[in-house]
Amino acid sequence: MKRFANSTTSFNISKRLLLLLVCISTWTFSLSQIVTIDGLKYFLYSNTYEADVASGNTWSGELILPSEVEFEGQTYTVKGISCVAFMDSEALTMIRIPATIKEITPYIYSEQYGRTMVSPWNKNPFVKCLKLRSIEVDEENPAMCSVDGVLLSKDETQLYAYPAGKKQESYTVPTKVATIGQGAFAYNHYISSLTMHNSVTSINGGAICSNCINLKHVKLSENISLLDSWSFEKCENLFFLDIPESVTLLGGRVFDGSGIKTLVIRGTFPEGVSEEFFYGIDTETVLYVQRSEIEKFKRAFSGTVLPLDEYTGIANTSITKTSSTNNIFDLQGRRLSGKPAKGMYIQGGKKYVVK
Repeated sequence: MKRFANSTTSFNISKRLLLLLVCISTWTFSLSQIVTIDGLKYFLYSNTYEADVASGNTWSGELILPSEVEFEGQTYTVKGISCVAFMDSEALTMIRIPATIKEITPYIYSEQYGRTMVSPWNKNPFVKCLKLRSIEVDEENPAMCSVDGVLLSKDETQLYAYPAGKKQESYTVPTKVATIGQGAFAYNHYISSLTMHNSVTSINGGAICSNCINLKHVKLSENISLLDSWSFEKCENLFFLDIPESVTLLGGRVFDGSGIKTLVIRGTFPEGVSEEFFYGIDTETVLYVQRSEIEKFKRAFSGTVLPLDEYTGIANTSITKTSSTNNIFDLQGRRLSGKPAKGMYIQGGKKYVVK
């Protein structure tokens, strides 16, 4: 009976603590609200007199975010911006972030649910802002900076957002950058060449270059271990990729809707290879992998899988524009030395049939 009484007492204490936490949570939310001020949505914290730029904003032209806003006679310091604050704001052309905004919050904001976490890796509040050519940051901002219109952490070790409307065709990630955030380059229709230094050790959250429809050449860091989901989704002109030996994990649908034709995969995969990685990849795509990994890839992919030691480097040049018969390749990426026999071949990056 004594043991039962102690259990009942503990249960009652736990119940009261749970009720107290619910009350605190409800009280905290009651002090917060979503309001529209001067055409922008904010999430106000009435207990701290701070505000986040909320989700669901649209803007046309240039925008200078304020460091403070006023609501019902009270001043709020704007200290954060939602990771999806301006998603789909296709008419936004330039944005300036003040010194007070110290974080890109991993939340969406709604009247019904308040703050709801979506992704801790998403640090690009400007995905699909197709006309956004530059992101500027106040020099006094302690958390962020802008380098050539690209949004980075203050110490330049994290790359958050490359503007979708930036018309530069080639870009080399700065040497200090160690982490590239989710969707950092997504929807930029101008970039054709992307180079990463080996200082990059992680690409967080996937979709790094999703919908970069003119991307043709990518040099990956040789120190990343994961190629995450949707990384090169709908990169229609990306025909070739060399995945370094350091990569031992592959996400799902990495090339869904892309133009990939040749993959050189240099690493080993102790956890195996998932069929989900090959979702959306044409079965005529040719894979070159370590001999020890061939069976793993054949179980997951119904296309051609060849040993890495047969790769000569020719596959990368199969996307050049030359039409010389000296640059005709079979579907395994091997250059022909003479006139092709009947069959299907690649020339100038396109397939054709010899009858």
